[in-house]
Amino acid sequence: MKKVAGYFGFSLLIMLIILAVLSFLANYFGWRVDAVMSGSMESEIKVGSLIITRPVQPEEIKVGDIITFYCPLSNEMISHRVISVASGTLSYFRTKGDANEDPDPFIVPVRNIAGRVWFNVPYLGYVTQFIKTRLGILLTLCIPGLIIISLEIRNIWRVIIEDKIERKYRIG
Repeated sequence: MKKVAGYFGFSLLIMLIILAVLSFLANYFGWRVDAVMSGSMESEIKVGSLIITRPVQPEEIKVGDIITFYCPLSNEMISHRVISVASGTLSYFRTKGDANEDPDPFIVPVRNIAGRVWFNVPYLGYVTQFIKTRLGILLTLCIPGLIIISLEIRNIWRVIIEDKIERKYRIG
């Protein structure tokens, strides 16, 4: 049972490290990793969810897709569902949060689109928000190192104790 718990803890640690690395590197490849902090997309995307947005061409976006975009009013990132598409020389999208009664009071021009939501994981957004803080970065870098060092010290200590026991019974 101890081995299973150890493997589970180690797997969880590896997953957190991978999550931290991916959340920092995603932007370099045009992808976005964000945390959802409002309930406008509830029941599809819960508050605190981690969403991964991948870049797409505007012509690939269709009604029903969830897109991430810079809000024309506040310049914040928002992820809402597309409810209509107007194409032509001035392409734009009309969006609406699933939990909202009314459509958004603005249109989303093509230049404001970051991409289409590709994947979401409930509640993992809280972890990524924490990882992006100074304390989160420090803990993400230090804790794995401290765990590895403590495990190695434990292994060394175990070898020393076993060696002493072996010498005691061999000599005495």
